[in-house]
Amino acid sequence: MVPIVFRSKKANLHLNNCKSDIETIRCGVPQGSNLGPLLFLIYINDLPNCLETTHSNLFADDTILSCQGHLSIDIEYKLNKDLVNAQKWLSANTLTLNNEKTKYMIIGSRQRLKNLDHVPKISINGHQIERVYKKEAL
Repeated sequence: MVPIVFRSKKANLHLNNCKSDIETIRCGVPQGSNLGPLLFLIYINDLPNCLETTHSNLFADDTILSCQGHLSIDIEYKLNKDLVNAQKWLSANTLTLNNEKTKYMIIGSRQRLKNLDHVPKISINGHQIERVYKKEAL
């Protein structure tokens, strides 16, 4: 049933006053469809298998990687290691990471956060990931 629902979808791009030719969509899940989030979760359900040092939470197209450690250098190592693993998985599955939406946050008691031994440098593909102090999760 799924291939019938999504077969022969066509789209074009409108940007400013320009319009592209209509092209057939050969892969992907249409945004806004009722089945879209479920199909995407099915597509990425093996992403957690590539992670060695972090845990993942998947919701629609949002993924949260989390890890714990006593030293921030340990957290830095774990996150950077699995970001490399995740990037390899994304590339193998023809997906890309949105660098603008990718952030990291350190959670802990006020005392622990105040006394961090150093601020972790988290990056993926040479792109430094911004540290945030609060973030909404779906």
